[in-house]
Amino acid sequence: MKNTVVLISLGGTIASLPSSSGRAVAGALSGKELMDSLKIESDGPVEVITLCQKPSNAITIDDLLQLRTLCLELAQRTDVVGLVVSQGTDTLEDTAYFLDSTLELLDTALVVTGAQRVPYAAGSDAGPNLRDALKVARTASARSAGTLVVFNEEIHAASSVRKLSSYQLNGFGSPGLGPMGFVDGDEVMLSKRLLRSSVIAPGEKLPRVDIIPVAIDASPALLQAAVASGAKGLVIDAIGRGHVPPSWIEPLAAVLNAGVPVVIATSTQWGRVDEVYEYPGSLAEQVALGALKANHLNARKARLRLMCALSCNLPINQSILS
Repeated sequence: MKNTVVLISLGGTIASLPSSSGRAVAGALSGKELMDSLKIESDGPVEVITLCQKPSNAITIDDLLQLRTLCLELAQRTDVVGLVVSQGTDTLEDTAYFLDSTLELLDTALVVTGAQRVPYAAGSDAGPNLRDALKVARTASARSAGTLVVFNEEIHAASSVRKLSSYQLNGFGSPGLGPMGFVDGDEVMLSKRLLRSSVIAPGEKLPRVDIIPVAIDASPALLQAAVASGAKGLVIDAIGRGHVPPSWIEPLAAVLNAGVPVVIATSTQWGRVDEVYEYPGSLAEQVALGALKANHLNARKARLRLMCALSCNLPINQSILS
């Protein structure tokens, strides 16, 4: 009978304990200790696996690949109805999108959650978020919906969710699109779905891809330095509709001519990059040189997508970002 939810604990604020200094030690609790301390109850059996105990700034690409393998193995079990991944919020959207981009789980729900406040703090969201995530993971409508982020009683798609606050309980949202659904007490309402990009099965190792930020009169030296030091691809976190300073065009052309793929994303919270302007440094000029458009993905998600494509020798063209 498919009635078991597996909690995969990675650490983070949700699994914190206080240090002697009074600051939080993220990931100090194992998954079982977290469940026990929060006295989490569920409508069915919950199995707990502690994959690592880290603050989320310390999560590595190898951790993500190991997590993906574990999710695949667990989803093949006939008793597992859903998976919940708990981790720190700083890189939660990265983990969620990596799983969404690399896994096609047709009959198993996959939910990622965390907390903005440590579990021992007054008004902590650790317990409510974890309880809600377990509820969503048992919901039939969550299966085949891709990776979901459950936070502050909202359900978000991995491709659109962003961390919007460094500390408030409503820390995550989907700018421009809104949540896919809500958790209201014991009721889970998943009212819409987003079209997902095709799933990429990554190779054993993901190559290095760097993100280069754009600002007023920013130097293009980082483009050349990144490639010279070993980056196999670049994502430019551009301004507006996907623009860079005019001084970037010549170095960008050199990088592209050297065979290094470059993806252009927007640093705005919401909206696609688009070739609506024609001037030095415009997106149209970059695309004419061979750069790819991230479309709706932000730079961090586009980076993961490009890394996965490079790792399994997919053709690096616009289709991988569609």
